[in-house]
Amino acid sequence: MPHVRPIQACLLVTCVILVASWAHARKKELPIVRWNASAPGCEFQRGDDGRYRWRIVQHDLDMTVIVDSQELSKTNRRLYHVVGVYITVSYTGRGKFEFPGGARLEFVRHHNVIEGYLDPDQFSTKMQNDVDTLIFDTEREIKKNPEKRDEKMARAREYEKEVSQFIEFLSTQSLQEAILTPGNPEVHGWVFFSTRNKWIGPWKDREDFILRVGMKDTIWEFPFSLPPAEGDLILRKREE
Repeated sequence: MPHVRPIQACLLVTCVILVASWAHARKKELPIVRWNASAPGCEFQRGDDGRYRWRIVQHDLDMTVIVDSQELSKTNRRLYHVVGVYITVSYTGRGKFEFPGGARLEFVRHHNVIEGYLDPDQFSTKMQNDVDTLIFDTEREIKKNPEKRDEKMARAREYEKEVSQFIEFLSTQSLQEAILTPGNPEVHGWVFFSTRNKWIGPWKDREDFILRVGMKDTIWEFPFSLPPAEGDLILRKREE
């Protein structure tokens, strides 16, 4: 048997690993369905409800991404400063379609950071744990400074109320996995993404994003900007 030097053996193993990794990556690549203003089946709409809508109709699927025109400012006021996107999906095929739920969001102008969606159950658990910790810390501080009891408890209870409302919202309004069929063709709901990343930082006047919804055999991409054009403004219709 020919003798193989240690360095040669190491290089051989490295090459095998690289080839295997490359083959695996090639195998995992999925075709992309990408929103484009000039592409067939793609639409954009400014609604009088103050929301932008990006829509793709293709492959027995009709998917719309809805974003509030004031989402950037709302993010700064929302608990945990999360970004919210509403997604609607309709299946027009005759069989069944497994919709995975969830998505990923790329923050293009912030080092192309990519954040996965916040799982509603895990996010709710984290918020509840944070509330419990706050209540515990507040009670401990009150023991040291009893004269500030009312002030500190009021703040803690207000935060607890906000978290409770947000958890309830997540439990009823979040986008979920679904088996879509002719008898159950639609699914819709909210997905949220964290902005607590050192590479994201403060919002710019105009932000660019890419929302990716991964399917079993395709990836649907929605590149969008807030606002969609410089100086874009929606005049909201007042609710009657």
